Amino acid sequence: MEILSATEEGVRFLGFVGAFDTPEVDAFQAHVDSSIDEQVFKVVINLGQMSFINSTALGALIRAQKRLNQYGGDLALAEPSAFATGVFKTLGIDRKIKCFASEAAAVEYMKTVGTEGVGVEGEQQVSFTFVDRAQSDIAGGEARVGFLKAIAEGGVSFQWENLDGLDVDKMFTAGAPLRLKFQLPLYHETHTFNAEATVVSSAITAGGRVTVQAKFVSLNDVERRAIQQYVRDLRYLKGELSS
Repeated sequence: MEILSATEEGVRFLGFVGAFDTPEVDAFQAHVDSSIDEQVFKVVINLGQMSFINSTALGALIRAQKRLNQYGGDLALAEPSAFATGVFKTLGIDRKIKCFASEAAAVEYMKTVGTEGVGVEGEQQVSFTFVDRAQSDIAGGEARVGFLKAIAEGGVSFQWENLDGLDVDKMFTAGAPLRLKFQLPLYHETHTFNAEATVVSSAITAGGRVTVQAKFVSLNDVERRAIQQYVRDLRYLKGELSS
């Protein structure tokens, strides 16, 4: 079997041409290992030209998905033949590994993978101020301080303790613009990131704490690339430590 390979926008595309049998398992695993080493944790396999798959190869697919999951990624299958679809349904593989009629659909799914980000250990502070008067009239104009809980390529999650009993539903209404400042010590010991963001969601937890999900809307290119690399590095480290 021939395995075609290409990488685009953080997704590794593999194409199987021919029969995926036991002798080809090592080559497939080498492609997955290479993808992980390059910190590309999302893999889409096009099965449109795969003529056969045996039980050993099926096991290799499941093991590959488990490995990618450890790094915050996933494996998806695209354009399976009628034969492959029948095998997957009979064995329940399609309930374990997502299958899509097209590569485009698989890519759209991959855009949702890893959006929850990676957890931030310790009490790493994030300061936030509101831009619109509707929120600043409630919260005041001064910066308030919370603690980072997670960071992703596209945003952060932080927790804030509402000691003053403010109306958090109005403060953190979806779409409300924020200015965020935070540091990532494992990136640089003194650098402060400055980001324009909007509230995605908020939830009140025990003790009056508020967990806020915010997405970046404005971030300079250097800091955006730095956060992307930081998240990839942490996913890789966590994946290695859990394997």
